[in-house]
Amino acid sequence: MLGFLLRRLLYTLPIMLGVALVCFALVHLAPGDPLVSILPPDASAELQARLRTLYGFDRSYPEQFASWVWRALQGDMGMSIASGRPVADEVLRAVGNTLRLAVLATLIGFVLGTLFGFVAGYFQGSWVDKAASLASVLGVSVPHYWLGMVLVILFSALTGLLPPGGAGPGGSADWVWDWEHLRHMILPALTMSVIPTGIIARTVRALVAEILAQEFIVGLRAKGLTDLGVFLHVVKNAAPTALAVMGLQLGYLLGGSILIETVFSWPGTGFLLNSAIFQRDLPLLQGTILVLAMFFVVLNLVVDVVQTLLDPRIARA
Repeated sequence: MLGFLLRRLLYTLPIMLGVALVCFALVHLAPGDPLVSILPPDASAELQARLRTLYGFDRSYPEQFASWVWRALQGDMGMSIASGRPVADEVLRAVGNTLRLAVLATLIGFVLGTLFGFVAGYFQGSWVDKAASLASVLGVSVPHYWLGMVLVILFSALTGLLPPGGAGPGGSADWVWDWEHLRHMILPALTMSVIPTGIIARTVRALVAEILAQEFIVGLRAKGLTDLGVFLHVVKNAAPTALAVMGLQLGYLLGGSILIETVFSWPGTGFLLNSAIFQRDLPLLQGTILVLAMFFVVLNLVVDVVQTLLDPRIARA
């Protein structure tokens, strides 16, 4: 197990370096001047040159990349061009908000998706299977930003049951664990959970159907094992893949929540990325993308380790 973990850690290092390189290159290939948002229209050439030197844009791309990676390893991702605040502070606050939302949405998706998947897998071909399969297909197919707007109309504009956006009362971005702040999470979390619910339900349904058709299940029933005992064996065999899918969905929600966070004005990484793109704030854009990409890489590593603990055959392979 220790050797497997060390190998996975060694594989992760070049992946992280490659992610940092791609992140840096894509941001700098985008057209436009990153200083246009803070420079006045009549800025002198001297002022422009001074600001480029201050932010390091006067150096070559390899020098900028090496300096950026070295400072990022020390926790310094530069200063935001638009706000003038440290990028690390901006990103960490946004990551915390997005992580809370993504974890809740993933848990909802995992519970509902697993429930739908097991029911559909156990009752293959029945109307229950068809209804659960239809629900999972709709969950994957419906545009989540459109669903978010529909939920806002139904539960905020028409009934007033839930707040339409923001992370707290009065549009506050500071998080507190109380009912008022939790109410602001309900609509965006439900909207984000639709796609994971559909994906996990389809995955679990296929796994359960495949496991129930295997010979060892027939052998267990022939030995007189109860339905509950057979169910526990099915859960044990389906758990590694289901948890892997859940972990990947958490990573996708962290990086792909820009539309939902914009619809609900949720102050997370998606909302921060949207602002950084429109303001051409290169340090903030680079820092946000790098943190999200690294989180996804680390999450994949954790999922691999958890899968190995649940299924030792992976390590032996």
